[in-house]
Order: sequence, then C-alpha cells, then structure tokens
Amino acid sequence: MNAVDTVAHGYTMRDLHQLAVAACSYDRSLASDARTRYDTAWSAIAEHLCQADEPPEWHDLFTTGWRAIYNEVREMRHTFGFFEKQGTNGVASAPRFVQYWTLPPERPEEGMAERLAVGQILATLTETEREAVVALAVHDDYQAAADALGIGYSALTLRMSNARKRFRAHWFAPETAPPVKGTDRRVGSRSKPLATHCQGGKGPHEMTGDNVYRRPNPKPGKRGERVCRACETERGRKRWAAKQNAA
Repeated sequence: MNAVDTVAHGYTMRDLHQLAVAACSYDRSLASDARTRYDTAWSAIAEHLCQADEPPEWHDLFTTGWRAIYNEVREMRHTFGFFEKQGTNGVASAPRFVQYWTLPPERPEEGMAERLAVGQILATLTETEREAVVALAVHDDYQAAADALGIGYSALTLRMSNARKRFRAHWFAPETAPPVKGTDRRVGSRSKPLATHCQGGKGPHEMTGDNVYRRPNPKPGKRGERVCRACETERGRKRWAAKQNAA
C-alpha cells in the first residue's frame, strides 16, 4: 500500500506511521528497541482503527499506541522478573520470580516412603488405639476426643500414650526411638478461650480458617502458637521493603 492509501475512517497509511512515531516519542521507558516499540504501537493503532464503528479522534489513536507500548513493556518486565516496585532493578530481581526459579530440586521418593510407612505402622496399632488417634485428629482436643468416644480423659491419654510408643518404635526401627519430651495438651489453657481475632498489624483479623496457622515450636512435644496469616504477610512485606531500602 502507498502512503496515501486509506485504511479506515479517512485515515491513511501515512497517518498510521505518524501516529506510531508520535506514540514512540511519548514513551519514556525506552525498555525495548525502537523497532519493537514502533511495531507494537502501529499494530495496536491499526487494529483499533479498523474495529471502530465511528471515526476515532487522533488523540484516541495516539493514546492507544503508547498504551500498547506500555503494556508490552510491562508484560516483558513481568516475564523476565523485574521488580515492579523498584523499576531500577534488573532481570530476576522480583522476589517471587527468584523464589520460583531457585527452589531446590524435590525428592519425591522421600515423601512417598514416609506416606507408605505411616499407613503400614498405623495398621499395627490396636483397634482402641486407632480409635483414639482418629478421634484426637478429628477434634484436636483431648477432652473433646474422650467425650466423642464415651471414655474418660485419663483413658484417652493412656491409649494415646500406648499408640505413640508403638508407632515410634516402628518408625525408628531398627534403632531405638528417642525419648519424648514435653506434653501434648492441644490447648493453651482450658480456663482461657482461644482468641477469635488478632491484636497486631492492621487487624483485627478473624482468627479462623485459612487465616490461622501454627508456628513451629522448637521444643519437642510442644505446639506452636497460633498466628494470624494476614498480619504475618504484612510483616513479611515490611521486612522485605526494609531489606531493599538498606541495600
């Protein structure tokens, strides 16, 4: 086609060229080569022009061109892991990008062996011991599990103790299982109910469902504290921002 040939709505090929050049001139990112920016703007303008039911204004076509360049640059930055909050950072600077591509290789055989071992060892427990284990897993509370089985608290703890000893003996075989330290109570205090909302961060957040997890406790036999996931996520963002600012 010649420069004077009409594309649509009275706009010519020369107009498309001038619009694409103007869009490239307005773009200040310079995140790609000039030819790529020009082709991106030209294609977006031509498509918008041909699909328009009414003759579009020059400014509308110009805006379509430079926005196409911006979107293309943004997508490419995302693809190559640029950290959007700090545009001066280079390739693979985004935290999630680094996390995804630097995960250590998994060894699925380890997890598979453990899952198989759990089923095999549970089969060695007596029926009453398995009932106690299942009840405690369902209710996550010794007293509630005992009530569900229709037995006393002491009877349940005895069954769990026997089940735990039998399970650990098979799990660590042929070596001797290490001693168990601490007591598994499943509750912080029976006189004080669990908190329903968090107290810190940008809370209060409701301490239920997926918003709650237990922080690992380094002491054997001790349960970790309940943590608000929303507050923990916010604290993580602040720590990351402080680390980046310090760098």
